[in-house]
Amino acid sequence: MTPDGCQGSGQVELSRTAIRGSPRVADRNTPLIRSESDGCPEELQAEVPVPLAGVDGTDEVRVLHVDDNPQICDLVETFLERNGDDFTVVTAHSAVEALDRLTDGEFDCVVSDYQMPNTDGLELLEIVRERYPDMPFILFTGQGSEEIASEAIAAGVTDYMQKETGTDQYEVLANRVENAVEQHRTEQQFWNALSWYQRLVEQGLAGVCIIQDREFVYVNERLAETFGYDQPDLIGESPAHLAAEGERETVIDIVESDDHGDLESFDAAFTGIRADGREVEVEVSGGPVDYDGASAWIGVLRTTDE
Repeated sequence: MTPDGCQGSGQVELSRTAIRGSPRVADRNTPLIRSESDGCPEELQAEVPVPLAGVDGTDEVRVLHVDDNPQICDLVETFLERNGDDFTVVTAHSAVEALDRLTDGEFDCVVSDYQMPNTDGLELLEIVRERYPDMPFILFTGQGSEEIASEAIAAGVTDYMQKETGTDQYEVLANRVENAVEQHRTEQQFWNALSWYQRLVEQGLAGVCIIQDREFVYVNERLAETFGYDQPDLIGESPAHLAAEGERETVIDIVESDDHGDLESFDAAFTGIRADGREVEVEVSGGPVDYDGASAWIGVLRTTDE
């Protein structure tokens, strides 16, 4: 079970308007995206280059386990930490204690029983969703039924798992927790990166481009202005067109590969050439993306001689 808008593979739905940035940019009639027409799909798959997202890549997973049965708590803690090398399990024996622990510490996932005194697992889920809307929450219950499962899904549970006999179930639970946390972190990385790119586009803080099949398919206004062009002038051009004659191999080495599988991120510096013939020193960094179902990369360009 994964939230809408983000696939389990780590790819997400990214709208063309989101890439462009502000409505001011999106409403222009200039062809900022190559081959744009009313018949083009409105959504595209984009695997955002994580090195540009600026998020913490920690592997530690902190799990808050909520159950009023001390024996179950001991088993879950023992087997989760055994099956997950980077798992740390903190136990709470009631919903009130769980909320206190959530307030006092940082957790990556909540695993909760359903039937507990005073406040059951669904009521706890509703409270957690109000305070921590995106936190992974797994209902791990011995009181399984279609009605409970339906209510849990309606309340926004991340996953639902019924308790069974034997220890194999804890390995399954560990996998569910790991998958839920990984999915959540992927979403956070994407939205952080998208927000960053969007600010770059809207505020003109740096040049932003997408390159596919050795040519620009998107450039923002700042990049075009850096080289003295209008945005439409660069769509369909090779990035090597912007490099000084002796620097073109540097640019070509980056963008003229059809296979970006080994390229996770890159940083390069080169001398560019403006439309009026003046040189400009630039640095560019970026990473691979999947744009309209094909390999591409997104780049962020900064001038170094301003």
